[in-house]
Amino acid sequence: MNILAAILALFFLVGVACAIHMYRFVQRSVRVPAKIVERLDATVANPETSSQTSPVSRYVVEVQDQGGRKRRVTLADAFGGSIADKFEADNGTIAVLYDPASPNVIRIDSPWALYFVPAFLCAPGLLFASLVAYVWIQT
Repeated sequence: MNILAAILALFFLVGVACAIHMYRFVQRSVRVPAKIVERLDATVANPETSSQTSPVSRYVVEVQDQGGRKRRVTLADAFGGSIADKFEADNGTIAVLYDPASPNVIRIDSPWALYFVPAFLCAPGLLFASLVAYVWIQT
């Protein structure tokens, strides 16, 4: 039980650290529409079974920075790029965030894409803490 609590606490702390890092990124970032110029489709084989493969898409987007310069960057997210399909506008653009101090770091401007991983890491720790608090209150 103590090992489980320690593991869940570690996940929770890593999730909080990821959330803080992402929040700071969002605060210093600039929101811009990025034009999707290329979609790189690939199939990744599962090493455990030779019959299973999964498609992966990555996007090359063109972003115009504050100085008016256009540059192309490969858009990567925690979901292998497939999530970008859901956020693509009718005009072939996608809303992104980029940090002017580090312009090659671009993320999709969506709370789902930005905060899914921190929430996923924090949730088990919160559930476990709630259970412990409930049992403690009941006794």
